[in-house]
Amino acid sequence: MSYDGDGDVHESRRNITLAIGVAVAAVAMVGLLYWLFSSMSGPALAVSPAAATTSTTTSGTAAPAPSQTSETAPPTIASWTPTTTFSLPPPEQPTMTLPVEGQTADQPSAPATTQAAPPPPPPPAPAGPVISNVDLKCSKSDGKRVTARLIFDVNAKVDITLSAGGQVDRKSGGPGNVSLSTTGRGPEICFAKIGDQTFGPIQAS
Repeated sequence: MSYDGDGDVHESRRNITLAIGVAVAAVAMVGLLYWLFSSMSGPALAVSPAAATTSTTTSGTAAPAPSQTSETAPPTIASWTPTTTFSLPPPEQPTMTLPVEGQTADQPSAPATTQAAPPPPPPPAPAGPVISNVDLKCSKSDGKRVTARLIFDVNAKVDITLSAGGQVDRKSGGPGNVSLSTTGRGPEICFAKIGDQTFGPIQAS
């Protein structure tokens, strides 16, 4: 009988130990689940600060009212909400400044540009030949012959046209004193052209 009693006591202790172990494991499991839930969705319970209580006395004189001081309540667990997002300030654009290329002492200065003098104006075109002392005579003789005689002075060589009685002669003469004549059998008219000057016509006499 003594052996059975000891066995019952030993069995009872083992059952108590198992019950305590199960209870501890259950409490640990509940705490772990609560921690996981709180870390995922934020704390569900809020720890409110202890309310300040004032005591009153039973005597006739009222106790002085406690001074009202504005104190900022500490943040509660319920007011804190974890967040997994955060924002960064926009990156600043680098500013590049170009150095001003100033003229240094090593750099040669640009040579001063000098304006070339304008070319001299071309010499004036030489004036036409100077013709002077012009003498044109027109005469007729027997047989209807008409003769023209021309005498003049010129300072350059010129072209000469002399006409008499329909006969036209073209020659060049000068510079100096020029004399020439021509004869024709036509109209009794004579004229001459020296350079670009025309003399006549004149009637034969």
